[in-house]
Amino acid sequence: MQIELKPFQIRAAKQIAERYAYYTGHPYRPTYKGKLPRPFYQALAAITGAGKTPVLAEAVTLMRLHMGVQPIVFWMSKAKSVVQQTYTNFSSGGKYAEIVDDFRVIRAAQLEPNLIADGSSPLLILATTGLFNNKEQADGALNIYKKDQDLFGDQSPWERLIARDVGGVRRPLIIVYDEGHNLSEQQTQILAELEPEAYLLASATLKLPANFARSVLGPLDTWVEEAGQEVDGAKEFGRLSAVDKEGVPDASAFAITAVDSNAVIKAELIKTSIQFDGTTAPMERCLDDLHDRLRLIEQEIDARALGFTPKAIYVCKTNITDDGDKDDHTKPFEHRSAPPIRIWRYLVEQKKVDPAKVAIYADLKFSEGNKPEAVNLFSKGESDFDEFQAGDFQHIIFNLGLQEGWDDPACYLGYVDKSMGSQIKVEQIIGRVLRQYDAKHYDSALLNSAHFFLRVDKKNVFTDSIEAVRAKLQESGTTIEIVHTYGGGEGSLEDLEPKDDMAAVLHQVHADADDAVEVIAKLVGQFPTFKEGEIDTQGDAHRKTETVEISNLAKSGNQEWAASGHANRVRLRWLVGNAIRARSPAALAVADLKASKFDVRVEAGSNAAAAAELLAREIVATYYQLTSLVYESNREFTFSTMRVPKKAQAFENALYERYAGLNKFEASFASALDKVGVAWHRNPSNGGFRIPLLSEGDSASFSPDFLAWKGKLVFCLDTKGAHLLTDAVARKLFDIQDEGTTKLLTRFVSEGKQTAIGGKAIKGGYTVWKMKGGSPTPIHVASIDHAVKECLKAQ
Repeated sequence: MQIELKPFQIRAAKQIAERYAYYTGHPYRPTYKGKLPRPFYQALAAITGAGKTPVLAEAVTLMRLHMGVQPIVFWMSKAKSVVQQTYTNFSSGGKYAEIVDDFRVIRAAQLEPNLIADGSSPLLILATTGLFNNKEQADGALNIYKKDQDLFGDQSPWERLIARDVGGVRRPLIIVYDEGHNLSEQQTQILAELEPEAYLLASATLKLPANFARSVLGPLDTWVEEAGQEVDGAKEFGRLSAVDKEGVPDASAFAITAVDSNAVIKAELIKTSIQFDGTTAPMERCLDDLHDRLRLIEQEIDARALGFTPKAIYVCKTNITDDGDKDDHTKPFEHRSAPPIRIWRYLVEQKKVDPAKVAIYADLKFSEGNKPEAVNLFSKGESDFDEFQAGDFQHIIFNLGLQEGWDDPACYLGYVDKSMGSQIKVEQIIGRVLRQYDAKHYDSALLNSAHFFLRVDKKNVFTDSIEAVRAKLQESGTTIEIVHTYGGGEGSLEDLEPKDDMAAVLHQVHADADDAVEVIAKLVGQFPTFKEGEIDTQGDAHRKTETVEISNLAKSGNQEWAASGHANRVRLRWLVGNAIRARSPAALAVADLKASKFDVRVEAGSNAAAAAELLAREIVATYYQLTSLVYESNREFTFSTMRVPKKAQAFENALYERYAGLNKFEASFASALDKVGVAWHRNPSNGGFRIPLLSEGDSASFSPDFLAWKGKLVFCLDTKGAHLLTDAVARKLFDIQDEGTTKLLTRFVSEGKQTAIGGKAIKGGYTVWKMKGGSPTPIHVASIDHAVKECLKAQ
């Protein structure tokens, strides 16, 4: 399945490429004592699940457009499993294959001299850091430092990579490290031998080795200060986000591309909520709670026919008992006290889980003959990781040592055992359950949440763990909701179903693009045909490059920065598709770009590239203008189980018995709505009813705060503050119909009196916003009761 890049991912990749273009073509670019240019550096900081690999792949593809020679990309990971996974994803048919479509993708063992010397296409080499980290170490059949007369002649593969000779010109080398936090001093020194054009490192938190910081970031600091103060370049420098809040040139701002975590949530790549249940009860009771939740999740999946199996992880010490003693591995299996074995026995013997679905991924000790055949044990680390992953187990028991390559979006639940001690550090394993299955939020809070069950000695351990998670999320500005309950009792959460006697029928809303398809097809058909090599497909050289002699790499280059030739070419289809995707993946889905005229290769900055950008804008504008929202009377919305505190406020006419999490304005609105006597519901943002948004941006849908049923109409009511009533109102106020009959009406309510969108609110009363005559119209009322009644009017 091919991946569709999200708008925020394209923005991040584009920023990296634009910064590279500015840096590499700048006359003040740092050099090594006036000789070779120093490398460009960029760190990609993003939350787990943001898709760092496709962002980096897109970045190198865009950077290539600014190079006069086809580059070599040296793509590294620490774990072999990650390298293999990336190779599969980049290869033909892989989910990232379209991003690196023009690249020749190989593993390090497939490297040959002719691939280095072939400058007709870019080359992407995948390797583990073990390939080069120890000069005595071989990676499989290849020793990258060994001279191979039959294949590489009198040079080693490493020496060939250093030279990168293509007809007397040196190919640019981009080093990509997608687990940048593993970069070491030794790796820094060895990689420097390659004299790369650029380093791209991916990690949410980077602590760079001292030598790397000194040789790569140090010169960048000086350059940032000079380039940022340059009169002609300051404006461009600021556009590239390389200034701090006071407008002062900032090397850190230029060196880091930070992905907005909330954009990742809006793009539905990660879950919206984390639910914690803490207890001092015995392990068995905690596992009972986990499996009760697992059954609820399975029911939600089955009700929606989603067709996947939710998974659970169990984190515990390996050969240490609850009391901190060493487990006796010579005892019979049924008498062992090691936490993995106790968990395994309870799952299989008490919860009747099929042992074929359970895996222990840890160095669990056994004496010869005392491990039951039914126990799936993986204790060799990387050596048996592929076998473990192929098993597709539903229950995985481990001790924090699970490989970085294991990221399963079907993982929904986590148990953390008391044996982990007081320093549980739950934040270390949050990423294991944060990814959202199928990159799509569902109309069920349970399916949009990660569920953790913490067994602790005392409450403060639980509280400290929650605060550590909260601090880690706040550090990245993530608005993931944290819900927690401890020990049961009155303050605990309860799973509620809709009231049986409540008549509240609701159907899905979808975007109908039928009217847009024909017009978009006409735009595509009218797009001109360009011929490769003609002037309209050639771009102006907007940057300069240094000429380096292959025969003498130590010799100073041409310090005049001679103008470069033509840039590398890409398919016109890729340019158009990328430009559309950056604005609206939905519009791209209805644009047919299969015509052969989009096969032509063009250069960045050419007239053809400009025409591609214009076509993309027209397609997206047409899509939003002609696409309508339709109420689907044949697709009923399913109200799912809600977890609500037992002491939450109760309501008489609400769809559920109780609701929580209401702010002051929402609480008063809910009380007034309850008095009217119509059926209503507090629609949760996590797993609630959503309306598609017909506008550019990362947020694909809108979740109204309240739903109310009156007669044959459903009212979507949103209590937004006055400061939020800007153009969002114009985008979200809809009267939605089914075959010409209005079925759903949307209303916004704000505190105070407003007369125009974005206008200042005057204290007193409330403003109800409706759609009248095709425009958002404000209606001022005196009280919250009047506001509710005004909201429920059909006109």
